[in-house]
Amino acid sequence: MKYLRIKGIDWYLEDDLLDDILNAIELTATDRRNYRTIQVNDNRCFLKSFKEKGLSGFFRRSINPRGKKEFLMGKRLLSFGINTPEPFGYGVSKQGSFIIQRYLNGKTFIDAFYESENKKGYTQQLAMLLKKMKDYKIRHNDLHLNNIIVDDNKLYLIDLHKMEIKRHFSISDEVSNISHSLAMVYHDLSEEEKETFFLTYGNPDIKKIVESTFMDMWKKWIERKKKRAFEGTSIVKKAKDVLYIKDSQWQREEVFKEVIKQDKKIALYRYSDHIRKYYKNKRRLKKAWEAYVVLSYMSLKATPEVFFIKLPGLIRPGFIAMEDLKGRGEELDRYLDRYYNQMDLKRRALFIETLSVFLKGLFKKYIFHKDFKACNIFIKEEGGFLLLDMEDIVFKIANEEDFIRMFIQLNTTIPKYIKHTDRMRFFLKIIEGTEVNKKRSLRRITKASSTMDIVYEGIDGLKFERFK
Repeated sequence: MKYLRIKGIDWYLEDDLLDDILNAIELTATDRRNYRTIQVNDNRCFLKSFKEKGLSGFFRRSINPRGKKEFLMGKRLLSFGINTPEPFGYGVSKQGSFIIQRYLNGKTFIDAFYESENKKGYTQQLAMLLKKMKDYKIRHNDLHLNNIIVDDNKLYLIDLHKMEIKRHFSISDEVSNISHSLAMVYHDLSEEEKETFFLTYGNPDIKKIVESTFMDMWKKWIERKKKRAFEGTSIVKKAKDVLYIKDSQWQREEVFKEVIKQDKKIALYRYSDHIRKYYKNKRRLKKAWEAYVVLSYMSLKATPEVFFIKLPGLIRPGFIAMEDLKGRGEELDRYLDRYYNQMDLKRRALFIETLSVFLKGLFKKYIFHKDFKACNIFIKEEGGFLLLDMEDIVFKIANEEDFIRMFIQLNTTIPKYIKHTDRMRFFLKIIEGTEVNKKRSLRRITKASSTMDIVYEGIDGLKFERFK
């Protein structure tokens, strides 16, 4: 390898062509993680920096900096015949370390998986990769599906700085690799696809052990992502007192248009190209941003797009800037008031089916909403649904009490004339496959709903009704 010292960084390079490139660019490891691409003749390279913080960072930088470790692990993987971006060199500075790799023009596994019609094929590929990792005693330690890239129908492992190649590979190591990689998609796999995965992996007996680890691992993962929602990460970027999601068009125009809503909890203002939601309670602002960040890590578009969050000051409230949905659909209560009586039986059944599929898809991923009023479900004109009021999104397994409360909220925020048969059809579809006691919960929902006012926003304004 060739050694060079360029602008305070010690470089260890395998490609002479990188000398001039590195001399021409300014590099610092001031962010926790930073990424950029550089052009080397006809090839694009990927340059990643790691900030080494605190006492642990000092020792790590001195003994085994992450850029160097990722370089060496990349070389080992390639020698095993496991795909990873080819490493060209690494650098070490007082602030952190760097890695230069071949650029992959692919997609993350999670994106490729959900865009594909051949999910079974992808699960088989993933199982074969994990089997090969087991054969070479490789434990990745951060093997979520954003750390596997699909390029030219091949799987590439990335983010290798936590990886270990072990002398002995235990059942705990196996479960770690499998559970981390499957956690984001497991509940979207059919039973046949699950069986195919474990048969291809070659150890069907490990299935029960893996499944038992998911919930605990999921809770820890959610808490980690929420905790880091206010830091600079691979997804969250900082600019002074503003946080935004990587690659989002976060810079917005400042032209004020109108006040949409003001009450004791929030203020909603329309600007020329976005909506600003101000929170009087800092905790609710924090919860809304945390929820959006977690959904972003999950690659789920279940809410309006958030452009950025402006952090609150000592006396200044914070706000979230998000997309303006005006003219692109309407909330469930208005939608039903406008269209329900025009729907024939077939169209009503289709609407109930699509709404229940959307909600059950979220429930499978342990995503729930504490305020399931009809005004918090948005029907997009182009098709599909969104959840509003992100501050009320929680990550949990919904139990019977949660579903009872959900149905009472929906029951009393949609028009009274919605037929009992359609309400029942929706109820049965939602609780299908859950442990909810149908008779007991239905009795409680009916009793509670009958004593409450029905309040919803219709096409002619706010409506008040009662079942009796």
